Amino acid sequence: MLGQAVARHRAGQQDPLVARAGALFCALTGGAFSGLAQIYDEADTPKLAGQRAGGGTVAIEGMSEGTRDQLYLALRLAYLEDYAGRAEPAPFIGDDLFSTFDETRTGYGLDALAAIGTRVQPILFTHHRHVADIARDRLGESVDVVTL
Repeated sequence: MLGQAVARHRAGQQDPLVARAGALFCALTGGAFSGLAQIYDEADTPKLAGQRAGGGTVAIEGMSEGTRDQLYLALRLAYLEDYAGRAEPAPFIGDDLFSTFDETRTGYGLDALAAIGTRVQPILFTHHRHVADIARDRLGESVDVVTL
């Protein structure tokens, strides 16, 4: 009974920044993950994990490289949004962010960058023409593609 009470308390104490990162992670993974969760190891040390849409959690070590990169991007974007809410927003400059993403993941990533565009100015550098093509297809007139 005590264990259940501790678990309920922990579940209700999620940091707003982690909650926002979880929502971004859900969007970046196309709903494959519903968000983020804290899991605890044998020493009761909290660890970040992905919450599967169908239930269960996946530790970071159990994620593919692309999924870990999606998680890292979600954490970065959540932090930038939080920072922009408290201070002068800085632009977010990403250089080949999607190198480990397939085309579907790249589309989700571009959607996430567009979604934070009202609070942070995302600038993406890439040498992959297909990333610019996906951006034009998904975002239409809301994206400026500059070819050098």
